[in-house]
Amino acid sequence: MKTRREFIQGLILSVGGAATLSACGDNAPAVMATAPNNPGRFYTSDEMLLVNRVADLIIPETETPGALQVNVAGYLDGLMTDWASAQTQEEHRLALIRLRVDLDAAVSGEFVSVSQADAEAALAALDARAFESDQSLQGYRTLKGWITQAYFATEAGAVQELKWVALPGRWDASVDINPA
Repeated sequence: MKTRREFIQGLILSVGGAATLSACGDNAPAVMATAPNNPGRFYTSDEMLLVNRVADLIIPETETPGALQVNVAGYLDGLMTDWASAQTQEEHRLALIRLRVDLDAAVSGEFVSVSQADAEAALAALDARAFESDQSLQGYRTLKGWITQAYFATEAGAVQELKWVALPGRWDASVDINPA
């Protein structure tokens, strides 16, 4: 199980990794997001619906744009197409299959078409299992991290006036991280 500290360290390291890639100039892999409402280049139409629904539940639209409004699923589709290795793609696809099976079973139907309340309850229950005890849901934990990172990598996610603070305190770009 990941602790909050481990999760935050992972986010910080990911941001550092993104900064490193952007410093690579022409050698950095270019990720082209799939435009909203277009077919996925990596995702099937069913996978795109699932990723959109999960992303919308994790980061819904409030007084600020949510994951749907900033095209998180399109970015992740581009990431899988333009950046991910064959192994990462395969692991991600298997994680999406597992996620769909678990969520469909939780709502006794198709997760992507149930009511908002039913979808929220099903994802909350799966989330609790994934972060408390069920190691077989590592793929969902990874997806949730990618959704969050993709959201905060967008202009809207990065520059909006946040009503909540993801990482309290000031930002120090060069900080040694020592596990405690």
